[in-house]
Parts: sequence; structure tokens; C-alpha cells
Amino acid sequence: MYKYLLFDIDHTLLDFERDMAIAFERMYRVSGLHDVLPFSAEVLHQYNACNERWWRRFEQGLCTKPELYRNRFIEFFQEVCLPQRDPSRINALYFDFLGQSGTVFPGAKELLTALMGRYAIYIITNGNALSQKTRLQHSGLLPYVQGCFVSETAGTAKPDKRYFDYVLDHIPGAVAADCLVIGDSLTSDMRGAQNAGMDSIWYNPHGAKNTLGVPVTYEVCNYAEIRQLLLGA
Repeated sequence: MYKYLLFDIDHTLLDFERDMAIAFERMYRVSGLHDVLPFSAEVLHQYNACNERWWRRFEQGLCTKPELYRNRFIEFFQEVCLPQRDPSRINALYFDFLGQSGTVFPGAKELLTALMGRYAIYIITNGNALSQKTRLQHSGLLPYVQGCFVSETAGTAKPDKRYFDYVLDHIPGAVAADCLVIGDSLTSDMRGAQNAGMDSIWYNPHGAKNTLGVPVTYEVCNYAEIRQLLLGA
């Protein structure tokens, strides 16, 4: 049924939680924030909550990506009672460390190896253009994909239909009916597939409930189920 697989990367193929935690802690210590408020799991949790809130605003079109990058740190400093630092410098330092990562989930390379003979594989991501590029390089996944579409380059982001129109415009001969979106996020990947008129696989390894009622074509909890759907084995 499909010719093109559009894979989300973070939380789907790459372990963003691990990469993010390492990058954040390194930034936190190098920037001197640790000297004011010692790093802890609670500090990381507070940052992650701020980050998630601003990403949801971005996906809803309520802020720009530069505003997201700045304001998540401004809000974080306020919530943990840290003195304000230059959020642009903190953000740049964080992305420097994040770009040095690229942790692949076990089985991801094997999945792409099996699929690449039958399908054209592309990456669709809302992540930072520079850090995503280097993370993909470090991950070793680039040989398995034919292209990577980063929202910053596209000028719009998932779940906006215009992002998916951009993707289709840059895959020769592709139409929505030939594409399958594979990702973990209901709000960006699955909603984006719906907006674009594409089928979708919701990769849901933790068994989350679809409380948003976002339509999905298939739901899977592991890579073996993706293989079964797409390869019959």
C-alpha cells in the first residue's frame, strides 16, 4: 500500500530522554548553575516540564521556535528560583551537548535494515536543525534513510499540513496516499498525518491512552509489530 515511510526520530528511533538528560546536566554544570542550585533529578524534572509545555504551545502555533527555545529556560529559572541567565547562551550550550549524542533504541537499526529494501525511508522532525543533523550522524542511521526533513528548514512544523506539503514537494513523485507516518506523538505525528491525509502508525511502547481522540490507522507497541504490518514477518 505504501512507498514512503516517514519516521519521526525522537522517542521513536532515538532515545531522546537519555540524550536530553545527559546534555542538560552537562550544560547545567558547565554554565555554573550547579554552583547555585545543585543538579538533581528534581531539577531535570522541572526543566522537562517547562520544555514540554513550550513544545505543546509550539505545536499549537502559539509561539515560534526561537520563543520556545528562550522561554522554556526563562520559565525554568523562575520555577526553581535560579537567578536569570542569558537564555540564548544557555540554549546554545545545551544544543552543543545535545548534538554530541545520538542514542539509538535497541532494534531500530535492524528494523530500518529490514524495511529499506521495500520502502523509501525519510525522517520527519521538529527538532533543532543543527543538533538533529549531528545526532543522526552519531546514531549511524543515515545510511538507512533517503532524506531528513527538519521543521526549521521547511519553515513550518508538524502537525501543520504545510510541513507535510513541503515533504511531499521534496520527494519526487510522492503523494499523500503513498506515505505512512510512523511516530510516538499524538499531537505532532498522528495529528500531522491526519491533517495531511496520510495513514499513520502510532508507536506506543508505553501503552499510553489516546485521550485526545486523534485518529490513527495502526497502533503498535514494539518494532516487531511494525515489521509484521509492513513486511508480514
